[in-house]
Amino acid sequence: MSMQLTPGASLPLPTAGRPRLLRAEQPRRRGLTAIASGVMLALTLGVAQPAWALFGDNEARQAVLDVRNRLETFQRETLRQLNEFGRQQAAIEQRLSRLEQGQRVNLDQQNQMEALRQEVARLRGQLEVQANELNQTRRQQKELSTALDSRLKQFEPVEVTIDDRTVTVEQAEKRAYDAALELFRGSDFKGATAAFQSFQRDYPESPYRPLALYWQGGAQYASGDFKGAIATLNQLTSRHPDSPRVPDAMLILGNAQADSGDRNAARATFRAIGEKFPGTPASGAAKDRLSALR
Repeated sequence: MSMQLTPGASLPLPTAGRPRLLRAEQPRRRGLTAIASGVMLALTLGVAQPAWALFGDNEARQAVLDVRNRLETFQRETLRQLNEFGRQQAAIEQRLSRLEQGQRVNLDQQNQMEALRQEVARLRGQLEVQANELNQTRRQQKELSTALDSRLKQFEPVEVTIDDRTVTVEQAEKRAYDAALELFRGSDFKGATAAFQSFQRDYPESPYRPLALYWQGGAQYASGDFKGAIATLNQLTSRHPDSPRVPDAMLILGNAQADSGDRNAARATFRAIGEKFPGTPASGAAKDRLSALR
């Protein structure tokens, strides 16, 4: 009768005498030894590769999947070979049982049975070693999976709210935007301008883009780069006319036009704010600015 081995299981030891099958069992014992050595080699190789080396986002995900697949494959192979050990041990025990049932047991048979008993004990010891190593490998696999999951979370998209809209962005994208905005809030307007320009080059389709243009235009205006502010804010109003930042962007645009000496363009911008966005705070501010220009 064969038996299936699961981690933590142990094999029963036989109880009595042995027949003249010792010489016939020698090739099988050599095969068992080779199988056991193969299992130990598989365990060694299965945990030797540094699975969590740093990669790019897509490469990291693929590396994680490759490591998990290798771990699962070698674990299945190890269990298969352990079960094979169990079946072979069961076969030896069946032979011993048949020998023990014989009516006449001579000294030669007793010696053979003792040799078989020792072989079973040796196999049991090997199985216990393999089971312990398998349990250790499973613990290592769990630790590795935890580390890999933690690393994967660094690349998983996150949900953010942008102007009352919930959107999904990459974590690196969010970090780049937040870093640029932090420079603006720290009054490093030239640094913020460069950071927002870099952000738009790296993430041209980002849902943060209207905001990036808005803050970049504001940073340029605050640093006295009126020409740059005008170009940036015109880009915002023309490419993203539905953005809720457009009224305030046009107000900054009108101020930049006025401060650069183009008062006619400033008047036109302030009038457009009143026409397109009546009743808004930007419309009231534009009306005041328009009165000041007359």
